Amino acid sequence: MRILRLKTALGPDALRKALDDLDAVAIRPGVAESVTEFELASHLAKGSFEKKTNIARKLRYEFLLWLSGKTDIKSAMKETWPGDMKGGFIIAVFSDGDSESTLRILNARELPLGLKKTGEQLALERISLSRAGK
Repeated sequence: MRILRLKTALGPDALRKALDDLDAVAIRPGVAESVTEFELASHLAKGSFEKKTNIARKLRYEFLLWLSGKTDIKSAMKETWPGDMKGGFIIAVFSDGDSESTLRILNARELPLGLKKTGEQLALERISLSRAGK
């Protein structure tokens, strides 16, 4: 998984189409504050597929479920979608490729990531335990 923060001139519909082509998801700033949170959600999503406990059929959506703490894709997407994209947003890309091709496909420019390296314990626990008892 690659994490980028970017700004694009694409509208929401064109962005959704491009993200589908890239096997990526857009995430509003503030959903996660650290790289560790993204890595943990990705690890748990992959583990769900390995254990066959996944809810989503695609890794990117399973990742959103873990990151958001939701159990249905529609609410996870609503919770994480950038909305007002003027200030930029984060994408998690699950396909192979480099950042330059991703930026070209999204007609975007890269911004500083703006995330802490290590997540706070409570944030990591929230992600880890998001499916406990469900």
